[in-house]
Amino acid sequence: RRGGSRRMSARMRQIGADLRLLAVIGAPLIGNNLASIGVNVGDTLMASRLGAEQLAGVAIGSGIWVALFLLGLGVIMALGPTVAQHFGAGRDLDIGHDTRQGLWLACLVSVLVIVVMRSMAPVLARLGIERAIAVLAQDYLDALSFGVFGAYGYHVLKQMNEGVGRALPIMTVVTISLPINVLLNYSFLFGRFGAPALGAPGCGLGSGISFWLMFLMLAGYTARSSHYRRFRIWRALERPDGAAVARLVVLGLPIGLSLFLQSGLFTVVALLMAKLGTNAVAAHQITLNYCGLVFMVPLGFAMALTVRVGQAIGAHQVQAARRIGLTGVILCGSLASAAATATLNFAPAIVGVYTRDPAVAAVALTLFRVAALLQFADGIQVAASFALRGLKDTRVPLLINATSYWGIGFSLAYICGRPDAAGAAGIWSGLAIALGVAAMLLSVRFLMVAGRLLASTRTAS
Repeated sequence: RRGGSRRMSARMRQIGADLRLLAVIGAPLIGNNLASIGVNVGDTLMASRLGAEQLAGVAIGSGIWVALFLLGLGVIMALGPTVAQHFGAGRDLDIGHDTRQGLWLACLVSVLVIVVMRSMAPVLARLGIERAIAVLAQDYLDALSFGVFGAYGYHVLKQMNEGVGRALPIMTVVTISLPINVLLNYSFLFGRFGAPALGAPGCGLGSGISFWLMFLMLAGYTARSSHYRRFRIWRALERPDGAAVARLVVLGLPIGLSLFLQSGLFTVVALLMAKLGTNAVAAHQITLNYCGLVFMVPLGFAMALTVRVGQAIGAHQVQAARRIGLTGVILCGSLASAAATATLNFAPAIVGVYTRDPAVAAVALTLFRVAALLQFADGIQVAASFALRGLKDTRVPLLINATSYWGIGFSLAYICGRPDAAGAAGIWSGLAIALGVAAMLLSVRFLMVAGRLLASTRTAS
């Protein structure tokens, strides 16, 4: 009995230590995430003051941007677990080399994304979006395209910082840039402080400028701080290394496709909402915006999971990697459960902050009830997904996400979201079910991969 008690006590101490380490990395990342989503919250609140049409333009334009951005970002996110495993194994110069190659990759991704962003007008027309809203959405994307490389360059350096466990500089940069971004968006949206009144496209221009500011601040810090000197990141710029870039693409492309499938589903959902009318689009944007804000907390801990699991694998501590992953999934699920409870209890007050339009508020309140279920599933699936990235397992999760999001989620949203069916609530029900299936399958996948690695390690020893 005493032996069992001691083992249990030791196990609880290990879990407590894991939680503390996740908090050390995750807390600044949560601050970063909340600051980032704060810009979207501000855009939604400000655009709603100009009417449902302007808000719908921001909703569709930002939805397309997020889907395209995440597709490219996923490729770049391969740098995070790669650096984490280098750091765990003590390969300092490899960290610098792969970071420089990540910047070359960011250049390539930026060109491709900009071309697509500036070519969406025919697509919006064919989808039957109201012409006025489609024009606003395309103008928003054109203005935002100015800052695409700044966004991706910043995230290359962000992934490197996460991989070595330094999240505080990321939070600092975003905290500084947040009020600047909101001020720029406000100025260009309403024509304040000598800026032209651009309406919805002004949000895109302000954010584009802010992306460059974030990149330059983080680049300057990593170039001057002694913490990064041993990685030799900013030595003479080297040519693209085909092998290194290919490794990042092979690992990151499934991540990008997974993110694209999920964000693309939400983008298509916005287009389905557009067929239900302007009020439905506005209510969808409010609900999505709030859910995104709350989601930043479990997302921050999930990002920390990639770092801690990757570092443990790099140090050949597979048992620790499995334990950290399970601890993180339970933590994120608990946080998401608390958020879902708050959503159900305070929905009227939250909706009241976003809009004074009674028609939009009525639809939003209906969506908030479904969103509570979605939040719980989303917290679990993001934790399992990021833990798998720490193991460098990305291909099977891509298949799981494709099946969950589009095979199940889109099908249900399309069928249940017709005006003669459940409408807007039916669309969100499809999303909630898709994330629930993904949460279950990704959690099982993590247990399988970690168990297989642990078994092979024991066999080898």
